Amino acid sequence: MIILILLFLPKFISEKFENIKKSKNIKYAKIATKRLKNAQKCIKLEDFDLFFEEIEKALWSYFADKFKVQIADLSKDSISKFFKKHNIELNTEKEFITLIDECEFARYAPSNDKNNQMDNILIKAKEIIIKVESQSK
Repeated sequence: MIILILLFLPKFISEKFENIKKSKNIKYAKIATKRLKNAQKCIKLEDFDLFFEEIEKALWSYFADKFKVQIADLSKDSISKFFKKHNIELNTEKEFITLIDECEFARYAPSNDKNNQMDNILIKAKEIIIKVESQSK
């Protein structure tokens, strides 16, 4: 009887940890999605600065939560480090960093067609989070 328990205990424990890990990943994606919804509201209100700020925060906080990175350690180098560590494709890493760069640039640069630019960036942000989620499993 004890031998049977000892044989199945590691499997039971690993399944529990796997379920906890999956639920945390879902939580991180939900938090990012909430920020992206806030950004979408900014499009309707034509609040350009807040929109790009929300997208940036969504990406940075998603990254920090997903890979357990301290706020003080957030940088584009840390993105590269953790994406490599978790086998995220190089192309996805570049897209993630490029999107952050686009948001930083858009906040301070004048543009004639900010509404179209905002729509495109929102779509890219949603897609990049989905890519990271699918590649980090």
